[in-house]
Amino acid sequence: MTLSLYNTLTRQKEEFVPLHPGKVGMYSCGPTVYWTASIGNYRATFTADLIRNTLKLLGYEVTAVMNITDVGHLVSDADDGEDKMEKWSKREGLSARDVAKKYETIFKEGMKKLNIDEFDVMPRATEHIPEQIAMVKTLEEKWYTYEVPGDGIYMDTSMVEDYGKLMGPNYKKRLEDLNAGERVDMGGKKHPTDFALWKFSPVGEKRQMEWESPRGIGFPGWHIECSAMSSKYLGDQFDIHHGWADHITIHHPNEIAQSECACGCKPWVKYRVHNEFLQVDGGKMSKSLGNVYSIEDIEKKWYSALDLRYFYFMAQYGNFQNFTWDALEAAKNSRLSLIKMTQWDERPQEGKNILINNLFGKKIIEILSDNINTPKLLAEIYNQLNVHGSAVYPFLRQLEEKILKLGLFEKEETVEIPVEITALADQRIQAKKDKNYTLADELRNQIINQWYQIKDTKDGYEIVKG
Repeated sequence: MTLSLYNTLTRQKEEFVPLHPGKVGMYSCGPTVYWTASIGNYRATFTADLIRNTLKLLGYEVTAVMNITDVGHLVSDADDGEDKMEKWSKREGLSARDVAKKYETIFKEGMKKLNIDEFDVMPRATEHIPEQIAMVKTLEEKWYTYEVPGDGIYMDTSMVEDYGKLMGPNYKKRLEDLNAGERVDMGGKKHPTDFALWKFSPVGEKRQMEWESPRGIGFPGWHIECSAMSSKYLGDQFDIHHGWADHITIHHPNEIAQSECACGCKPWVKYRVHNEFLQVDGGKMSKSLGNVYSIEDIEKKWYSALDLRYFYFMAQYGNFQNFTWDALEAAKNSRLSLIKMTQWDERPQEGKNILINNLFGKKIIEILSDNINTPKLLAEIYNQLNVHGSAVYPFLRQLEEKILKLGLFEKEETVEIPVEITALADQRIQAKKDKNYTLADELRNQIINQWYQIKDTKDGYEIVKG
């Protein structure tokens, strides 16, 4: 079965043909570890994992790389302001490196909760400074750079004939319409789209994260890290580069420009794959609106991270997805329903299993091969379970292990629930019907304090030990 992916570079679905038969090199832009990752950040990580797992299911040998940005990401896309790591170091009273370690650990803990395996390589920017300096030097030698005194070394985008091509067929018109100050402040730059490759440390100021370079003490720009690290682990050309949709206008055009100029090869990456934004209540997720939710926020409302994982499956990665608590509740109920459907009798149905599973597997492969259509994937799973029941379990188990990872076949230990716990649960249901949510929360806490958990379902509730 031939895989097709939507390529942002060409604005169309394309047949996936790797550079090297049977092998795939894939890079995904990872987190800047200065703050707790949001459920929007994790949608991007989920998408990278989904692409990787689909490729593996289709038989490819995959080398997947996701970077950890722990230096160089300034608070402004205009290449000015504080480095996010240094800024949040002051806020937390920790060293910048300790801030990075703290939030990288939190990020990876969230990955585990979402059943996302770590990527083959997860390089940190601070551990690849020599590679970044070397790439800047190469660009200098090829006359693609200039110096802004007291500021840094910049990429001269006017020297790149097709700079901005990722923005779409009309990218040249968009760049012509770009006036200084619309996208970034000019400062000492020659052109609005020029960007920092290496920033100088301010005179008389000692930064926490700075390094010696041929151009003096400083630190790398945000964009150069991805180019240097992806080239180190995947070579000058590789198959797939994944990231958020908001990378299409600045971060990824800059990566493409510096990488293709440095390595002298086009295309640097064959397939550019982007996942769209996760909105909240139909609008933008932002700290100022107080609607930036983390996995911890999800768990505080008694949802599992796997409910969130199911929620991600409910939208195709290239489309906007709208998060609401009602939508997460629907995802939770659907996951619980699917779990119940996989607890049926598993006795074979007189020889039908092989044929049914072959047909089921073929249909699933068709769906995943069509730009990884996850909503259609879920619909087909329900359809097959409703029609064939436990006869589809053999292939479904493989799909759960390799793609879904929703905890479908994990059976909870059956325990007898004391009548006093059931009574508290019944009182809580009544309190919710009466819209007395304070009482409902108090009753839930009483249940938890006696080492039981209550899970809301569309039919009422379920109680489990622990």
